[in-house]
Amino acid sequence: MKMLRKLIQAPSIEPFTADELAVHAHADDDHHDYLQSLVPRARKRFEQRSGRLLVEQTWQFALPKFCNEIHLPYAPLRSINSIKYINNLGQLVTIDPNEYRVIEHGLTATITPKLGGHWPAVGFKVADAVQIECVFGHAAVDNNAIDVTTLLDQDKYNLAKQAILVLIADWFRNREDTAPVKLYDMPNAFKAIADELAVELL
Repeated sequence: MKMLRKLIQAPSIEPFTADELAVHAHADDDHHDYLQSLVPRARKRFEQRSGRLLVEQTWQFALPKFCNEIHLPYAPLRSINSIKYINNLGQLVTIDPNEYRVIEHGLTATITPKLGGHWPAVGFKVADAVQIECVFGHAAVDNNAIDVTTLLDQDKYNLAKQAILVLIADWFRNREDTAPVKLYDMPNAFKAIADELAVELL
């Protein structure tokens, strides 16, 4: 079943300091701003390839109807803000959290009805009859900084950062590449780490 996806709230900060970027890319102070400008694009490239999100961000997913098991496409899950559906009066109804379970025994979380329960029937066959809003991300943000005390799976978070640094450094070194033939689309180290950490084939 096709699941629509929409970013509701993007990360408020990026997971790198200027010093981290400069040290990895062997860049001088004059290039700090340029390196920082590469971070969002590199992070998104990693997240799109792996399905693993680094800093907390809110997504909405939409389905035409409930299925018994709803597999969320990204990881790690921090919270579910709401699950809503359109009833037969065309109203958007929020389901009580006590009516469903969140199972996190795999790479991604799965949502099911509570034991012995069932999902309600939607009132209209439309693409967004079911709407799920979730917060994902290894790192939460507190006072405009990464909250290291609440990191989810720090080893994977650090490995993901390493992959993104590899990509940023490659873009930095080759920012004025004038070769007539593009030899590769991204560094092998980046691809290897992103594929190792992948939670879904995107």
